[in-house]
Amino acid sequence: MAGDGRNGRPDRYEIKRLYEEEGFSCSQLAKMYGVTRQSIHESLVRLDTKFRKVRLLPFVMYDGIKWTISKTTGYYRSTVDRKKHVSLHRYVWEKHHGEIPKGYDIHHIDWDKCNNSIENLELICHREHARKYPHRINKYNKCKKELM
Repeated sequence: MAGDGRNGRPDRYEIKRLYEEEGFSCSQLAKMYGVTRQSIHESLVRLDTKFRKVRLLPFVMYDGIKWTISKTTGYYRSTVDRKKHVSLHRYVWEKHHGEIPKGYDIHHIDWDKCNNSIENLELICHREHARKYPHRINKYNKCKKELM
């Protein structure tokens, strides 16, 4: 690879240039050179590199799990059991009331996606949710039987 230093190691000055001028991250540089992110970071520290600020997403801890805000939806989400993404409001509802029936949504009563207290959540069928809150397209034409 271009910019390789002596003994097959990446050239630190080339790494610094790629980081500062080209905007590569430490992780991207590590993949490019086949080394660890930490070794790239240490090389940049030795060269007194001014690091860019990392923009951290807001997060909350609930039930021992870290939940971060999704950039696209605004809901707190996490990967539970390393399987799939779960929204916090759905997780809270299921913890208190059990599984959410197919065809139903969990609605934030005060419209605040950050307020995931059980008192602020309600179970509502897709159709009713779309009718009451028209910001969603009503693609559901039937409610399931009311829950007992």
